Order: sequence, then C-alpha cells, then structure tokens
Amino acid sequence: MAKVIELKNAQLKSVALPIWKNIIEAASEQNYARFSRGFSNELLAKLSEQHFRQSCDDFPLLSSIAPDFKIIDSIQREKGVTILWRLRSTLLAGEFLGQLTLQNGEKGMEIIGVSVN
Repeated sequence: MAKVIELKNAQLKSVALPIWKNIIEAASEQNYARFSRGFSNELLAKLSEQHFRQSCDDFPLLSSIAPDFKIIDSIQREKGVTILWRLRSTLLAGEFLGQLTLQNGEKGMEIIGVSVN
C-alpha cells in the first residue's frame, strides 16, 4: 500500500471519500462503532463513545451534515495529509469546514484527526 503522503490528488480523493462518507453517515446515525472505524489508537483514546454522544447532543452540525460535501484541497505534511471539505448542514444555514487527517500507522492508513466547524 502506498504511503498516504505519496498519493496524488485523484488517488487521495478515491481513498479519502469513502472514509469521509462513512464518518458523516455514522455521525448522522450516531453510530460510534462505525464512526470510529479506522481511528488510530491515540484518537480512539481521545474520543470515547460517551464523548461522541455528548458532542452529537451539544453540536447539531455533527449529526446533520448534508451528503453533498466536496473536497476543497489537501495539506501535505511530513507524515500525513489533511483533507479539507466544504460542508452544508440539513439543519443550519451556511457553509462549514470539515477536516480529515490521515497518516500511515501500525494498522495501515489511520485516521488521526477529524473535525467539523
């Protein structure tokens, strides 16, 4: 498997899109097991199921992201890449930013960061 930092834009999109789609759908369903699939051990330790459920309650954006998200760009780093997404909500007006950070880890490609704001 190629290292995530070696992927070109088209390849990166084909890798990142199914991961992001899974995260968005799982957040909408409030399904933690599905949401956290592919998370690094460090991210799993930071984002417990209880924290996930509380975040869904406190931040309606998390569970209301519309399925028509688009990649804006990516930011390459020494060990990983952050993909930036343009988001809309089914509940809130305006546009929002999503971030998905991937890097190669112990289990292959791992999610080391995910956020929406």
